Amino acid sequence: MLGEWCYYKSHFSPDYCNSIIEKAKDLTFQVANLGEDGLSFDNNHRKSEVTWLYPHDFPDLYEEMWKLEREANKNWFGFHIDNLEYIQLAKYEGINQGEYKRHKDVFWINQNSRHRKLSAVIQLSNPNDYEGGDLTFFECNEYPNKKEIRQQGTIIFFPAFIDHQANPVLSGIRHSLAVWFEGPKWR
Repeated sequence: MLGEWCYYKSHFSPDYCNSIIEKAKDLTFQVANLGEDGLSFDNNHRKSEVTWLYPHDFPDLYEEMWKLEREANKNWFGFHIDNLEYIQLAKYEGINQGEYKRHKDVFWINQNSRHRKLSAVIQLSNPNDYEGGDLTFFECNEYPNKKEIRQQGTIIFFPAFIDHQANPVLSGIRHSLAVWFEGPKWR
């Protein structure tokens, strides 16, 4: 592993990001949950709504994310990855100080033979449309430039075992995508 993260600044155009947000308005959002089973709720830890983007509805997004994962993984991480199941769209609203406190994306103890290995967060919203809501990492040797990873269309990749959080949105609405690439359990 050459680093703890890498990013593609403004990779997707504002028009493309806005088209995802617009298309998602027709989808059903639900209160975000916690844990591998998706049955745990804790509004003190996570305040957001989410919906799922599937390959048959967003084929170009999935194709581009696979392409970028291969490049980022080859150049930075070197993980055994063989699956991208779905993409999650999250909506964090300032009206309730939407946030997702410190967490990891990997579920170390699980009943199957898979682990999330590489996470990606795609910034869909224009940074001028909301206050707060920064993506923050913990216990890294170096940290990404917060202003750059906040730019609309920017994609940041990082190992799923890195602690991170979405800070509270103070006003406006922040939309982002979370993408998890899986592989055989860590050994």
